[in-house]
Amino acid sequence: MKTLLVFNDGTPQGTHAAKFALVIARGLEANILVANACKTVDVMHKEKIFTVDGDETVRDCEPELTGALIKLSDQNAGFRPEMKEMDVTLFNETQLAEFSNKEQIWMIIRGATHHSSTTLSKEHINFNTLMNKVRCPLLMVPLHWSIKQIERMVYIADLRYCRIQFVRFLIELAKPWSAIVSIANLSAKGLPDMREEYATAVFKDEICANVKYDNLLLNNIREKDLTKAVDVMINGLHNDLLVMVNHRFHFEEIVGPYITEEFPELITIPLLIFPY
Repeated sequence: MKTLLVFNDGTPQGTHAAKFALVIARGLEANILVANACKTVDVMHKEKIFTVDGDETVRDCEPELTGALIKLSDQNAGFRPEMKEMDVTLFNETQLAEFSNKEQIWMIIRGATHHSSTTLSKEHINFNTLMNKVRCPLLMVPLHWSIKQIERMVYIADLRYCRIQFVRFLIELAKPWSAIVSIANLSAKGLPDMREEYATAVFKDEICANVKYDNLLLNNIREKDLTKAVDVMINGLHNDLLVMVNHRFHFEEIVGPYITEEFPELITIPLLIFPY
């Protein structure tokens, strides 16, 4: 069974990401492992809880994230993920990566924010280093994105170098909701754009011939302004998930040179990053 590792850094964005992790876990029938990277306070407090359907309520709850997720899961019928937690306050990047690889973690999930004024974590894990060591992707969820089921996702890649195993991963993620998976063909630096006929042929012969999914689409991007291109993918085509490969296919131009919890304003939806 798949396991999602949720990075708990004690911030509002970390809690928000964990709630989206629960939506994913319920859809995939996966388990959740909460990696506590901070010490929790042993007191009761008021907290806003969002149901899977997006409704909001306020109630007394434990400040500890695992307990809050269990209570949220119990509110809904259907699959209830097994939830465990572990203390990673003394882990470094190598130790966390070794654990993730050994336990075959399917996805690591953490929160993100657009503003430096938002409470930032005091995490000790460098996610740039971690992503050079793990075998699974990292999902970053911005704080002010409204939690919902995935309906559309877009994978930015040059079709000439598109990784079939990544497409298969995305299809597996998409299946519970019959979500649309589109590949945005964006030429790698230094390479000419692919003509429409050529891109379509490569898509059919190299991608569709190796994966079977009715909702797999191609979008051949000609726009040279990356800001405009990403804006169309997010706001024009209404994708719920942006997918990229670390350090590949304009990653630094869109996300920046480093993976931090501060998102560029351009990216308003969750970002899934595959290790290169």
